[in-house]
Amino acid sequence: DALPISTPPGLDEFDRWQVHIGLKTFEEGLHAAAQAVFPNESRSRYTKVYVLMISWEDEDPNLPVSIEILKLFNVFKDIYHFEVEIWKIPDASSHVDTNQKILDFVKLGGDSDEHLKIVYYAGHARLTKNRRLVWTRSVFSFSFSERREQN
Repeated sequence: DALPISTPPGLDEFDRWQVHIGLKTFEEGLHAAAQAVFPNESRSRYTKVYVLMISWEDEDPNLPVSIEILKLFNVFKDIYHFEVEIWKIPDASSHVDTNQKILDFVKLGGDSDEHLKIVYYAGHARLTKNRRLVWTRSVFSFSFSERREQN
């Protein structure tokens, strides 16, 4: 008997998923990841850890992430002592400004193997027709590049 071939979900299925994990689940996953990266509590393999926390300036009222971000910010800063920045994606020029912000973040501290850089995005996302991930302001919005694909 041949096993059925599993196909990736379509955009309509993807949009129906409510894949927003709770802060407790995220915290447990973060702790497990930190233990894997920092197996010895007395010494880390990284000399510096940078965190960029990104969300939309115009927060979706159905997904209020600002409280979640502040709690996670405190964990990163006060417990792990990481260098943390919260940055809001602007409504205008969002694609250009976000790309530039991430490029600037990558340059922080140079290109050292001793530095860890974490980008945390809190918001909606979806896949375009050609399977590219797009961060969106709300479930119903779509990116400029996707609008070009539709034309």
